[in-house]
Amino acid sequence: MATANKVHFGLKNVHYALITYSSTGVPSWGTVKAVPGAVSVSLAHEGSDTDFYADDVKYYHLAGNNGYTGTLEMADFPAQMRQDLWNQSISTTGKLLIEDVNVQPAEFALMFEIDGDQSPERICFYRCVASRPDVASATKAESTDVQTQSCDLTVMPVVDPTSASVINGKVYYKTTADTPSGTYTSFYSTVNTTLA
Repeated sequence: MATANKVHFGLKNVHYALITYSSTGVPSWGTVKAVPGAVSVSLAHEGSDTDFYADDVKYYHLAGNNGYTGTLEMADFPAQMRQDLWNQSISTTGKLLIEDVNVQPAEFALMFEIDGDQSPERICFYRCVASRPDVASATKAESTDVQTQSCDLTVMPVVDPTSASVINGKVYYKTTADTPSGTYTSFYSTVNTTLA
């Protein structure tokens, strides 16, 4: 058995893959695309817990799992990512990036890598949606401060109407100390829907 990480640090290798749905609601993931400039990611679990009391004690506890919410911070969200995730468009003649109030953001898988004292761990959240990033900057002073960009993330479980789907209800998967080298190396080649 390989040695597991004791501590985690760093963030790199952000990737995403768009989700499309069949006419019956079955999800599929497209080409995985890399995005440079990862700064930080912070995801807090969502879901309320329920306690049931009987015999004058806490008799049963049900933990709710509604995915995660949080923030992804990048050096910049490139034009292609803006087109894919927020359905922004490029004008034909002027090549201007356009935001339209009449379109909704797309769902996507989010993948990234967190380093550790033994080896980096790679993680994939199956089903995400992101709010539009804010527009902000500041004047240069005696020193130049880099202005990053952030978006709010909502991570949801996979909803697949085909009862035989092995990923129905799943939220994420990640590598471990015992993940085979082939699985680890090919992690970003596709979104894993077999979980073998």
